[in-house]
Amino acid sequence: MTSRNNYTFANQDSIPSPLDKQLPAFFRSWDDPNSNHEYLNLFAPEGQLVYGTTTTGREAIRAFRDTMIHPINGPIVDLEHTLKKFYVLAGGSEKGKQEVLVKGSLWYKLRNGRKIDFDFASAIRFADAGDGKDQQAEFYEVFVDSHELKQAIKEMNEAEKK
Repeated sequence: MTSRNNYTFANQDSIPSPLDKQLPAFFRSWDDPNSNHEYLNLFAPEGQLVYGTTTTGREAIRAFRDTMIHPINGPIVDLEHTLKKFYVLAGGSEKGKQEVLVKGSLWYKLRNGRKIDFDFASAIRFADAGDGKDQQAEFYEVFVDSHELKQAIKEMNEAEKK
């Protein structure tokens, strides 16, 4: 059995260009606690990220991520996605748009050292940015059971108050 890079989908060869490069780059940048925010390049200027709440625009997405992921202040100090499958949705997309589903797993390491593992799925709608530029996500929704993560953060914060 061969191992694979966790930022490579099991069906990587079937992913249309330029998404075959954009999505792995997005996850690598998002997962870097010291990120230079290259992950924002995936989003249209007014793109929406839905992760529990809806965040609109690159700067708001950056601020949302920075309050959640920080190498010292946390609450999440480290994380890593493992990409599993990529699906292009057939039909229904408007001209110049493409809808995809992404499946994978993820672990978060909290400030107190606790590690939380779970699976995720994401639905992403890309739009042609024009001028020969890469497609950009105008809508990105994450589906995950975050109950354990929220509970662990709550317990960590309560313990730190003592």
